[in-house]
Amino acid sequence: MTEPLPANATPARAGKFLVSAARRLRQPIHPLEPLRVLVCEDDPILALELEAMVVECGAVTCGSAASFDQARDLAGLTAPDLVLVDLHLDDGRSGPRLAEIFADRGLRIVVISGDTSIDSVLARVDHVFLPKPIQPAVLQDLIAAAVQAKRAREESAAAPSPLGKPM
Repeated sequence: MTEPLPANATPARAGKFLVSAARRLRQPIHPLEPLRVLVCEDDPILALELEAMVVECGAVTCGSAASFDQARDLAGLTAPDLVLVDLHLDDGRSGPRLAEIFADRGLRIVVISGDTSIDSVLARVDHVFLPKPIQPAVLQDLIAAAVQAKRAREESAAAPSPLGKPM
């Protein structure tokens, strides 16, 4: 990464100019990637509200999906870090299976549903459950904690080791 080259022109012999350019390197910057959140919700109004909460917490949305196939495809395109999953989507009770697939990929899962029944698939998935209606402060706290955890991981990964090499 370099800044624009400042050029200094000084007269040389026979009307020619000697141009010298100083090159200054900036310190390498390791921008922290924002937390990416996928919303899996079939109610379009609630999906918009969830996306707004995500942005207010300093994360970015990967979009919203109303069905199993949309969620799977969108996750493949956007690589989310955290997934908000409703248990009942447009194609039925596909939320538990989505949560399982995403958890197997190492993603953090927050299940948001009015259905508090836990089936055998969801019982195997590490997740946080938020009942509907959602208390915005609780969801915002979860997202903010995930943002901080991601930043801490990235900062520790970018920190130089005692030997001068990245860890």
